[in-house]
Amino acid sequence: MILVSCSPNSANVLNGYSTEGLTYENTSVFYNGVLAAELSSVEVAFDDGKLVQEATFVLTSSEFNEIAVNIIKLIHEKKEDPNWEIEVELKL
Repeated sequence: MILVSCSPNSANVLNGYSTEGLTYENTSVFYNGVLAAELSSVEVAFDDGKLVQEATFVLTSSEFNEIAVNIIKLIHEKKEDPNWEIEVELKL
C-alpha cells in the first residue's frame, strides 16, 4: 500500500496543484466525471502528542495516481474542519 498524505498545516505545499476537473460528491471524488477515488476510512490517531483525525481515500485505478495530490487539495478545500489529515492510497 502506498499513501500520499497532507497534514493540515501544509496547505502552502498544495498551492501549485490544480483541482480543475475534480468534483467531490458525498464520499467520492470524480475526475472529469469519472469516479477516481472513494473514502475508505476515517480514523482518529495520536500523533506527535496530539489527537488527529484522518480520512483516507482509495483510488479506483492507477491511472489516477498522478492526480493524488490534486485530490488531497480538493478534499482539504472542501472539508468543513481544516484540521483533518487527508490521505490518498495509490494503486500499483
